Amino acid sequence: MYCPMCEARLEDDDRYCTDCGHDMSVPVPAAVPAGPRPDRERPVVPPPVVPPRGYELPPPAPPSAAPTDPPLRNSVAGASAGSVIQAGTIAGDVTVHTAPGLAPAGTWLPIGKLRRLWFGVRPTSRFGDEESLTPYVRRDCDDQLHALVARGLREGGLVVVTGGPLSGKTMTAAWAALNTGADPEPRVHAPHPGADLRDIATGLRDRTDHHILWLDELENHLGPQGLTAALLARLTQERVLVLATMGDKAYDEHRFGGGPAARVLSGAHTVELSRGWSAAEQARLVQADDPRLTDAAKWRGSRGVTEYLALGPELWDEWRRARRPQAHPRGHLLVRAAVDLARCGIEEDIPLTWLAGLHEYYGEYEASKGVHEPFQQALEWATRLRYEATGLLVPGAQADTYRAYGSLVADAVRSGEFGAVPDWLWYSVAIGAGERGFDLAPVFTACRAATESRVAAGDIVVHVMLGLVAEHAGDVTEAEGWYRKAADRDDPVACNRLGDILAGRGAAVEAIGYLEKAAEAGYRDAYVTLGKLHRDRAQHWLTKGAEAGDPQAAFHLAELEPPGQR
Repeated sequence: MYCPMCEARLEDDDRYCTDCGHDMSVPVPAAVPAGPRPDRERPVVPPPVVPPRGYELPPPAPPSAAPTDPPLRNSVAGASAGSVIQAGTIAGDVTVHTAPGLAPAGTWLPIGKLRRLWFGVRPTSRFGDEESLTPYVRRDCDDQLHALVARGLREGGLVVVTGGPLSGKTMTAAWAALNTGADPEPRVHAPHPGADLRDIATGLRDRTDHHILWLDELENHLGPQGLTAALLARLTQERVLVLATMGDKAYDEHRFGGGPAARVLSGAHTVELSRGWSAAEQARLVQADDPRLTDAAKWRGSRGVTEYLALGPELWDEWRRARRPQAHPRGHLLVRAAVDLARCGIEEDIPLTWLAGLHEYYGEYEASKGVHEPFQQALEWATRLRYEATGLLVPGAQADTYRAYGSLVADAVRSGEFGAVPDWLWYSVAIGAGERGFDLAPVFTACRAATESRVAAGDIVVHVMLGLVAEHAGDVTEAEGWYRKAADRDDPVACNRLGDILAGRGAAVEAIGYLEKAAEAGYRDAYVTLGKLHRDRAQHWLTKGAEAGDPQAAFHLAELEPPGQR
């Protein structure tokens, strides 16, 4: 028989190929032989082709040069600290198993040279020259955690910060590591998940300085080659602090599930971190000097502060990219409408019917109509739960009501990417919010702040807009002041609204002048109001004349009276 890998001739009882070592019991596809084997018949050669009479065959091509193998260069330049693979061509994946080694001394870094990002803290939203992370806000458990860290630096041991998803475990534990105040300065090593830790304590023997082994998401570092009870005992003997984080669910599964992991965690000191913030923590948040933390206090709603800060960049990026034609442009506009309503000062949950109507007024809506994204599909995308925490649109207390996730509103304001709220939306909000019984006082405050520069420039459109919002908010005096600014510059909308307000409080003489300008501009409601005012004034003066004995006054007064009252 022959080896299917190298074609070597073998005896029938050979288990392994004597040339290449192939296990003959393992079935493999037979290789295509380069030529006939000795025990096979010679292949049949077809007869030569005879050309027709008078046809000459072309001369044979010169033989090609025999291919030469590329020169071998089996050498490594410079030093090598690991395995080296040398091959001409590699097809497919290659797995290399190496013997466990020590963590190089250079990977134990002085903690003073590190930042929170090195520990795996999620960056927050940033625009312009803002820092990647907000200032740290002290948590209620910090005193307990810092005391355990200080003790761990002296005696060694395992300290685990536990908590729910996005509760700030990594941030809190990293802050404790960075602020030990220990002398000499601790050195930190952070192995990647699944790294072999069995010999990590060997290189630390008899050292006098402080060391912290950082294991974020500890469940990824447990196992025979990870952190075991025996390794933890060795690290404790060398006074190495193992500082770790672990989700509540993972901690409970490993701590109370029995087995080696339970032995590791049984000796741990734990600090529980709540996703919700206490009143004292919220008070410290308000005092923090960073606009992103100020926004967190305002816009996080019922969500945790750390959850708000961590999810912000993810949700913002997904929402922005959704406006592309091949993504979710209609879903993007649904969220945009909710974001802009919040920017307008709407604090209530927004009915879906209002969002559905408003999103069609954006200029981008026409472009999105060419994309096949049904409304229901757009809504499902906008409300889909992200990171087991929230959607871009958050359901309200009543059915079919929503609001934008708070960080989207805050980021839209801080980034300036979407510009000012469009003027048409302020008008829609003034009318639509009033019809729905929403509080318009915050809307007027937001509108006044958003248009401050335009007011200073004497923008008539803004004067009318502020007057309309104030009027629908029930502040007629405020509305009259804004309308007058525009009406005195002959704006017909302002003249119409101011004339109506003046007529309503009995200032007919002043109202007529403004209403006549509105009527001349074609405002039909001004025709009616103006006619009523003229009729009432005529009746007033004709009555005066009739009472004075003027027969013509009495005659014309009778013409104004209804037929049944003459």
